[in-house]
Formats: sequence, structure tokens, C-alpha cells
Amino acid sequence: MNEILRRFENLCTGKKNTKIKFMDTIISPGESVSLALPLPEILGYAPFYMPVKVIHGKTRGPCLLVFATMRGNEFNGMEIIKRLMQVPSLKKIKGTIIAVPVLNVFGTMNRSKFVPGHHLLETSFPGKELGDYASRLADLFMTEIFEKCDCCVEICSGELNHNTMSQVYTDLTYGMNKELAKAFQVSVITGNRPIKGSLQFEAAQRDIPMLTYKAGEAMRFNEKAIKLGIRGLMRLIRNIKMLPDYKKGGEIKEDVRSVFSEKTNWVFTQRSGIAHNYKKLGDKVSSGELLSRISEPLGSFQEVDVIAPYEGVVVGINEMPLVYEGEALYRIASFDHNEEAAERVQDWVDEESSI
Repeated sequence: MNEILRRFENLCTGKKNTKIKFMDTIISPGESVSLALPLPEILGYAPFYMPVKVIHGKTRGPCLLVFATMRGNEFNGMEIIKRLMQVPSLKKIKGTIIAVPVLNVFGTMNRSKFVPGHHLLETSFPGKELGDYASRLADLFMTEIFEKCDCCVEICSGELNHNTMSQVYTDLTYGMNKELAKAFQVSVITGNRPIKGSLQFEAAQRDIPMLTYKAGEAMRFNEKAIKLGIRGLMRLIRNIKMLPDYKKGGEIKEDVRSVFSEKTNWVFTQRSGIAHNYKKLGDKVSSGELLSRISEPLGSFQEVDVIAPYEGVVVGINEMPLVYEGEALYRIASFDHNEEAAERVQDWVDEESSI
């Protein structure tokens, strides 16, 4: 067993679990409960509640937090968590799963990534009890939910009209994150250094491993991304010993293991107009290769080419036909061995097409 994951093994003592108090509710071993966490008020006559599902196993083990919809216009995560909670084998888990399908309730109701005051929740951690709405919500989530977990997974999507290949973002300088990301098993694992104000930064301060599964785009369901997300979460749950390992034949084939990227960057448009894209998700691109050609709808200016600035693999794409100057168009991930990585990513494209 990998030494980095030993602490999860040590949490699975085989002893009977104990009752826990969660949001003023006593949960006994073997119980599954649906709760509603009161949120900071906006109007006195219009209270909000955060939905929370808790599965408390009969025997001791890790506490896994899975949450979605930090940005209220991302819907894949809600569906992933709903279907995950319906998996029959979770009734036999060791430890506890806390699932939050909608973190930003206000944003979801308005199909917006913002909270009152036009603030972003994703940059407001750890929050303040007496701050603005985003700070109060962040503080509530930290104290009531996040600090109870031993491991955390966020589920998110790309921006509106920006389709994203299924991938995991995490701080690879924290060794346990790398091992857990490998266990999740998606096409690309990208290292990112968390910035102050993010939940990832607070997780690192508290020595809590955290992954971000990102796939699809905002305001849309992506069935392949949903199924891959559920499959990845179940692999992670087994990897941290909350369920027994898969029987023979249950793992993904060796030739479609994840590839690691230390850098992904967007390529931006230089002119406004109609984008004629020549690359799709998973394609390998070379430095100087044509990615897209921007033309004015009425042909009043010469066409402008968008060129790949470096070699890599397309992991994100703006699928909006009409683009404006300075908009993100392609997201390209670079690897130490781009040719091998491109082949492995293509294996994942083939794998996803069979889902």
C-alpha cells in the first residue's frame, strides 16, 4: 500500500462507528439522512437552505466531502451527486460521506456564478462570520461542513459555451493529492497552485487533500462527463478504503491511465468575428499550427488566423461561433512528452465515446 494513503487505511479500524452530531441532528451508524443547512438571510421573508446528504457507515472510516455548484450556473455536479447517492453499495461504506449538490443556492436560482453583491464565492474563503454575503456563506460552509472531512472533491464545469475535457485539477506539490487524482482516473491531471482566498488554499492549510473534477460546460448536462464523474468518485471511495477494492476486471486498462500536465493556458482571439475552428477536444497541436480562422460576417476585413503558441493537447474549447477580441478560444495542456500524452489522451477520447 502507498505510504501516502496509509492514513486512510488507519481510519478504517473495523470498529463500530459512533453517533455523530451534524447541524443539530444526531445521526446513528448505518443511517442516511437528508438535511437543510440554513443559509445567511438576504431578505427576512425569503430564507435559503443548503441541501446536504449524509451517509454514515456502520463501521469507522474516513469522512469524504463531495460538493458541487460553487458557481451556480454549473449543473453537471448536481446530477453526479444525485446519481452517486443512489449507488446501492454506498450503504456498506466505512466512514461517512457528506454530499452537497448545491453550494451556491442563490446563484443556482439565478443561473449565475455570483452571490449577492456580485461577489464570487470561490475567492471568499475562509470567510468571515460578519462579512459580506459571500464571506458569511464561505464561513458557514467551512465551520459546519468542510472542517469535518478527511478528503474533499469539488465538481465543476467550464464556462458557458466553453466545453472542457474531463480532467482533475489539484495541487500536485501535496503528495496525497497526486495519488488520489491517479485513483480518480480521468484523461488529464493538471497541477495548479492554489491562490489565497480559494477553498483549495484552505484545504492545504488544514492538511486536507482536495481534488477538483472539471468537465463539460456551464448551463448544460454532459452525459459522458456525468458518468465519468460517478465512476471516478467510486474509484476514489474504494481507493481510500471506504469500500472493498474492485474485483478483477473492474479497473480501467493500463493504456488509458491518466497523464499529468503542469501547465494549461488559454489561447485568445485577436479579432472579433466568426470563428471557424479546426481542432477538437483531445487533438494534438504543434507550435505554429492553425487552430482557428476568424472572419467578419460580411467579409469587410481579411481573415485572421489563430495559431498555437506551443505544442500540446486541446483540453478546452470555446464553441461559440461568434467571438470577440480577447476571448478565450482554445485551452492547451502541455506535457513533458507531448507525443505520448497525445496518444494517451486519444485513448481516453475513445474510452469516453464508448460510454
